[in-house]
Amino acid sequence: MFPSVDRPLVLVSILLAIGSFFFAVGDASTLESIPSLEKEMYLIVDGYPCVRLLNLSGEIGCSNPGENKIVAPVFRLERVYKQIGHSSAVLVPLHEMEDFFLRHDSLFPCIELDSPLNSCIIF
Repeated sequence: MFPSVDRPLVLVSILLAIGSFFFAVGDASTLESIPSLEKEMYLIVDGYPCVRLLNLSGEIGCSNPGENKIVAPVFRLERVYKQIGHSSAVLVPLHEMEDFFLRHDSLFPCIELDSPLNSCIIF
């Protein structure tokens, strides 16, 4: 009724299946906590993250090495072209982002970067 089966081959297949099951279970038990899972999942990079939050008062905050809050009012791009006498965050529509970074005007002080894009860092 059944075709002839090579018994040693079946036995080896069963042993390999059982062995791989126990090997997989052993790997899962090495992650004993959330921090150990995070260490396996994420690459550790030296530096400080910048987390920006916009709220109803129009402020933006960012973590930095000094752990001090950085605060600046938020302006829409069309309102920025008026003279602004203090540090500000600019809300730029995605379709205008490239033009915003490539512009050259005295209203936005910046450090010129030696790059193919002729862009600048805005302060």
